Parts: sequence; C-alpha cells; structure tokens
Amino acid sequence: MNDKLKDLSQYQIEALALKGLETEADNKRYSLWHITQDLIAELEGNKEEILEHEYPQDLVSEYVDSNISVYTYDQIMIFANNYNDLDLDSNDCDDFQDAVVSAIYSYLAEQADAWLFEQEQAKEEAWNTLKTI
Repeated sequence: MNDKLKDLSQYQIEALALKGLETEADNKRYSLWHITQDLIAELEGNKEEILEHEYPQDLVSEYVDSNISVYTYDQIMIFANNYNDLDLDSNDCDDFQDAVVSAIYSYLAEQADAWLFEQEQAKEEAWNTLKTI
C-alpha cells in the first residue's frame, strides 16, 4: 500500500482519505446497529422527560419516527445494508418503499419498546424499594 501512495500527490492522498471517511460515515449512517445506538442514546438523554410523560409510549414513538431518514435513497441503503434484520413480509404495504420504511420503523420501535420496558421496570423497582424503607 505504501508503494502505491508514494507515487500519489498530496491532493490525491487527501482525496483518498476523505473518500475513506465518507465510506465509514455511510457505513454508520446505513447500519441499523448504529441507528439503534443513536436512538437509544437519544432516549437515554431524554429519559426523565419520557418517563414522566403522561403517555411515554407515544413520546418514544416520536423518537423512533425522528430517527428514520425521510430520504428514499437513505431508506433503500438502510434496507440494502440490513436486509437480514428487516422483515418486509410482516406488513400490508403494496409499495416496496413503504414496506421498507415500515420494516425499519418496526425494527427501531421494537428496540425502543424494549428500552422503555427496562426503564419502567427499573423505575418500579426503585419505587418499591423506597416504599419498604
């Protein structure tokens, strides 16, 4: 690799480095794992607001919605990079793009619901502990 780089100009090397960074950013942007981690981090950052909300599930659903790209290209790339994790057959969508968005939403909603359940359980356990003191 170093032999190939010695014949390149500094501009070409910088361009290759930027392309590598773009590829890494794209891999993160289209990875369900990274999208889920970002969603959970956002939920954690707003945990108090969510748990104190009259309808926490509704608020969590809003966070899930906001973590799904509105761009068709992004949606298709997320599907292409994660098709093994997404279930297109479990929805009633007639359109492929709608089925992809529904599958992404279902996946993220399942992860967010699990997070909410864990938080509510922890809150209930803490409350029960306080009552026994």
